[in-house]
Amino acid sequence: MKNRLRALDAPLLLPVLLLVLMGTLTLYSAGRGTSQANLWLKQSLWYSLGFVAMVYIATQSPRRIFRLSLLFYGLGILGLVAVFVIGKKIGGAQRWIAVAGQTFQPSELMKWMALLFVSHRLGLHPPEQLGGFELVKTSALVLFPMLLVLKQPDLGMAISFLPILVLIPLLKGMRTKWVALGLVLTCAGGFVAWNKLLKPYQKQRVLTLLDPNADLQGTGYQINQSRIAIGAGGFFGQGFTAGSQTQLNFLPVKTTDFVFSVWAEERGFIGVLLALGLFGLLLTRILEIARSARTIAETNFCVGAACILGLHLLVNVGMVVGVLPNKGMVLPFFSAGGSSTLSYFMGLGVVMAVAYRAKLK
Repeated sequence: MKNRLRALDAPLLLPVLLLVLMGTLTLYSAGRGTSQANLWLKQSLWYSLGFVAMVYIATQSPRRIFRLSLLFYGLGILGLVAVFVIGKKIGGAQRWIAVAGQTFQPSELMKWMALLFVSHRLGLHPPEQLGGFELVKTSALVLFPMLLVLKQPDLGMAISFLPILVLIPLLKGMRTKWVALGLVLTCAGGFVAWNKLLKPYQKQRVLTLLDPNADLQGTGYQINQSRIAIGAGGFFGQGFTAGSQTQLNFLPVKTTDFVFSVWAEERGFIGVLLALGLFGLLLTRILEIARSARTIAETNFCVGAACILGLHLLVNVGMVVGVLPNKGMVLPFFSAGGSSTLSYFMGLGVVMAVAYRAKLK
């Protein structure tokens, strides 16, 4: 076990552990006095399982991991298809598979499997040798699971795949034609999504963002209560388990989508800076590892991992302060959820495997 721990990258591990500690305290406070009072214990178990998975993956050869990427990708697609056959429907969405009394969300792992496979494919040749047809095929490998996730429906999770698509033109050097093509496809995709894919409640979230005060007791309730909680935190916060919005249950979905509002109310501006600073350290270290990686595929994966984590951070924080619509995108290491927690740790395990291999040069 000691030898396995040596494979862990300390500058990457430290901010992760601190974020996990902060997330655990926040979930304890958010669930206090409710039916979710023991949620922090359940989440602690997922943190532990995720840590074990991360340690195991970190000791594996990155070359072996990437060789198995096609198998992982195929298993992920099977999981997404299985959701429509044996999946459990909750709140009008069919996204989960029940296993031994626990629910598991295959799409959480699928975005990392897609990143792994795409990174491997794009890493087989130097960027300048990648042809347009190869890039189209690779893009299709990302769009296919995205469409399956949209069908569930889960717009927030589908958006999580976007950093992988962005990675493709980046490797091509962001030439003008690729930027133009990306903008055209984005506009076309947005038009199609609004008219054909988005559900009425998803459209309403966008409209609520444009005018959050239009219906404070209806569609604007969540964002309004979140803003009140954040504002109530002031500079130093109201204190642990002392947030009025949280403890009086005015704040909605406070253990998942709006968990950062709980932290902001209790820890204030100083606490928000601390949390964002730790996320910044985490992302910076991943990008440093990407620079020292030994292969193109390893670099691709690390850059993609930073983009996925960064997107979740940006969207979740933007959502709770009301500058982005509520897309149900969780905050890594804060929000409750076994599937998401496990997937983040496994993704970081691959990053650590890359870092460990780079040290052995």
